[in-house]
Amino acid sequence: MKYILSCYAIALSLIFFLFQGNAYSIELKDMVLVPDGEFMMGSPETAGYPREEQPRHRVNVSEFHIQSHEVTNREFSDFLNEMLKNPEFLRDRESLIVIRNDLKKDAKKDWWPADILFDNNKFRPVPGFEDYPVLSVSWYAADAYCRKAGGRLPTEAEWEKAARGKTGEADYPWGNVLPGDGIVFNIRWANNQYPAPVEPVKSSYRNSYGLYHVSGNVAEWCADWYDPGYYRSSPTKDPKGPDIGNEKVIRGGSWASSAQAIRITFRNYSNPGNLPSGVGFRCVKGSR
Repeated sequence: MKYILSCYAIALSLIFFLFQGNAYSIELKDMVLVPDGEFMMGSPETAGYPREEQPRHRVNVSEFHIQSHEVTNREFSDFLNEMLKNPEFLRDRESLIVIRNDLKKDAKKDWWPADILFDNNKFRPVPGFEDYPVLSVSWYAADAYCRKAGGRLPTEAEWEKAARGKTGEADYPWGNVLPGDGIVFNIRWANNQYPAPVEPVKSSYRNSYGLYHVSGNVAEWCADWYDPGYYRSSPTKDPKGPDIGNEKVIRGGSWASSAQAIRITFRNYSNPGNLPSGVGFRCVKGSR
């Protein structure tokens, strides 16, 4: 309970800071349009698909723009440096992201970091890893980044529509064929002194909307609270998820996921204060 209250206090502190002065000092780049329209969300009620992905149901999602790639170490470092303007930020920073400096502390020596350093009172990406996706971030950190950039995290429905592209009801962004070369999944990160086993953004498969790495690489936080039975009562127009919950939705699977878990419809979740080593995010702009 104390942990949850602490995370909530950090979130309130971040939100308060975001709207002081220039709230949009971080720029959202490489946005692609996902047009207004219907799609079939979820999986068929047949053997092999988890019940929380059912029933498959028709959803209409309003037009929005989404980043073509996951937020990078370079971009998130810029955000962290902007947040340094808040004198209390460094006190709370370890609750928002794990970076390489944290491995020097006994309490976090076994954690899995993003390739970001804090050096000479400034955050910077590890050289050579500027354009790799940021990971080991909390939902609160991802939400704060998107807000600071004038956007937000995608709803679960927006994420799935964008990930599907124009493939209709396929299991993967490229169709129903199992993932092959170029898709980062089912990898073991054996030693946290080495970089995460991910690829640079914009380096692999791109779906028909122009989105990279919606399957594998890093999974992605969504805005919604998670409810395994939500699809049975979900609105047909711009669903936003339950009003309350304990965990936030995660989509797309990561470097560590099985082929099953990088399917478009696979639903995962975690406490918003957790720092999962396989999870990053991308932002959207649009009405909700």
